[in-house]
Amino acid sequence: MKKILMTLAAVAVATTMNAQVWVGGQIGFTQDHVSNSKVSDNNLFVKPEVGYNLDDKFAVAVALGYQYQGTTGATHTNTWSIQPYLRYTFVKAGNFAAFIDGGLTYSTAHEKGLKKNTNSLGVFVKPGIAYNVSDKVTLVAHLGNLDGGAYFKHSWNGEFAGDTKYPAQASSHSNHWGLQLLNGISFGAYYNF
Repeated sequence: MKKILMTLAAVAVATTMNAQVWVGGQIGFTQDHVSNSKVSDNNLFVKPEVGYNLDDKFAVAVALGYQYQGTTGATHTNTWSIQPYLRYTFVKAGNFAAFIDGGLTYSTAHEKGLKKNTNSLGVFVKPGIAYNVSDKVTLVAHLGNLDGGAYFKHSWNGEFAGDTKYPAQASSHSNHWGLQLLNGISFGAYYNF
């Protein structure tokens, strides 16, 4: 029994030493303000992620996201998301690499004043490039997005929460397919263990 446990421990240590785990993500903030107005549109997003390199070509990862979108004095929306994905690196040249990410995305958004959340489920494919600044730090840019999915909201008949009556919402289902090239650029950084 001891030999089996020692063998399993040695295999686990060897696998971990050769594996490369990375953490990182993206963070951003935008604000649009109209002159001669007290109104501004605010958008904040945070998207940490963790990944595991299976070998030189393939990695698996998951990104968790939070986004706040709101207008001063009006409504705002909080959105939470999860995106498991597979990364395929097809070109490596020195410190540069070109890759493509493909995966699933699920998000739930809550708009102030509405009782039910809007949920979405979809797929995405994103090409990107990476630059290894050092053995530990990698800069990453996604250069577009091909995505699609289904968005759904469940119905209910105006309910009360405390003294507030929420307006009635109708059920809705919609599909979305889109392609963004070069206008869907995003940047991030990873720390490699």
